[in-house]
Amino acid sequence: MDPVRHIFYRLAVFTITLLSLADISAQDNRFGIVEKLGESLPQDIVLLNEDSVWVRLGDLIDKPTLLSFVYYKCPGLCSPVMDGLAEIIDKSDLKLGKDYQVITISIDYREPISLAREKKKSYLKVMETKSAGHFWKFYVTDSSAVKKLTDAAGWNFTRKGKDFTHAAATLLITPRMKISQYFYGTFILPMHFHMAVEDARAERIDASRLKDLKYCYNFVPEKNKTYSTVVSSAGIAILVLAAFLFIWLSLAKTSKS
Repeated sequence: MDPVRHIFYRLAVFTITLLSLADISAQDNRFGIVEKLGESLPQDIVLLNEDSVWVRLGDLIDKPTLLSFVYYKCPGLCSPVMDGLAEIIDKSDLKLGKDYQVITISIDYREPISLAREKKKSYLKVMETKSAGHFWKFYVTDSSAVKKLTDAAGWNFTRKGKDFTHAAATLLITPRMKISQYFYGTFILPMHFHMAVEDARAERIDASRLKDLKYCYNFVPEKNKTYSTVVSSAGIAILVLAAFLFIWLSLAKTSKS
């Protein structure tokens, strides 16, 4: 093998290795869902409701319940997730308040309950279901309660400055507070929802469908310096590889001439 080809080969192997490491590093920093179907949520979690009163989660759930984790100032997927909840409430043939209820909890302990009330009002203005104001409840709580509840739900997230990295998934909880199903993404199919609520009412656990997991994030974690270094090195290596390839092709063409 001539020297130019040898260098080209070595650089190609090096570049592929770097890109593989970058891909592994990127995957390690995804924060998704660890399904805990059939497991119970802690009943002693205390939440601050829209009337600024502290209530126990166990006292709130007496019917199938859609449980969503968001933060109200989220610039990404949280609003589409709540849009999906508003849509299924309006489109489903099930009756909100009788057949099921909806609970939304902020994962950001710094958000005041006034912000939750404002967010709820914005949805009630455009929704057709008049009972949404009574049976779609918005809450905030402290950091330890958020951690305990999301850990029990298998809903993983991490904080970065004012924002969070998290997945888009809503849980369906049975009247006995067991996790019956996960709805992934930002919308729920009405037929799928109807069957899932019937299962939850009967305390049945159903395998989750349509696992199209979406992530809400707008940053590369600074803590993972290896990720930044690897990606930067891979980019430089690709440029060098392209330069060597150009030189090699030029030399090959010249030798043939």
